[in-house]
Amino acid sequence: MTATLAHVQQRYTRLAICNACAHTIKLDVDGLIGTLCPDHPVPAIKQRLRCTRCWSGSYAVQLALPETV
Repeated sequence: MTATLAHVQQRYTRLAICNACAHTIKLDVDGLIGTLCPDHPVPAIKQRLRCTRCWSGSYAVQLALPETV
């Protein structure tokens, strides 16, 4: 089963990491759900990303466990 935006919305921090320069950003899943849909598969997001530092279109999307206090 592929994770969708709705599955990861509240549980994880979503990171996009540029494969060319390692620039890392935290994805705005609420914004992505508004643009795409809650059922959009998480792995398909990387096809829509472009690095704001080097303009590469090659990204890895990772889910990070939430920080505990």
